[in-house]
Amino acid sequence: MAQSASLNHTSFELDGNLGELGRLVQQVDRFCLSAGLDRDAAFELNLVLEELFTNAVRHGGCEGMKPAAYVRLGLLERGGVAVEFRDRGAPFDPTSAAEPDVTAPLSERRPGGLGIHLVRQMMHDLEYCRSGGWNRLAMRREAKHKGESI
Repeated sequence: MAQSASLNHTSFELDGNLGELGRLVQQVDRFCLSAGLDRDAAFELNLVLEELFTNAVRHGGCEGMKPAAYVRLGLLERGGVAVEFRDRGAPFDPTSAAEPDVTAPLSERRPGGLGIHLVRQMMHDLEYCRSGGWNRLAMRREAKHKGESI
């Protein structure tokens, strides 16, 4: 399985089963620790990537694929983390998905959409494209190093 890592970036592939979530968390945590990023960065990056991966497997048709997804994390010179998430699922552009009505009572809400809403809230500069049978979502997250304030 393709994987690379350095102090400034890491990349790895995931097979299309939810058992890979544990490895996803380990890889993100290892990157954040080696880059000296704070706990909030690790928590939010894990939350976003778990959501995207779970959606690709459960709803995008990636279940059972090898590899099904690719993740790349890299430190930005101006601070923060660049994130690339790719999956081989059905075409889906999360940047054009309808916003859920989070003010409506639960009984009146349509199911779904909250995970993508969460991704949009935690990440910035989301860019989607479809190329060579892969969905590609590039985004960034502000992050501080341990002991720093933004």
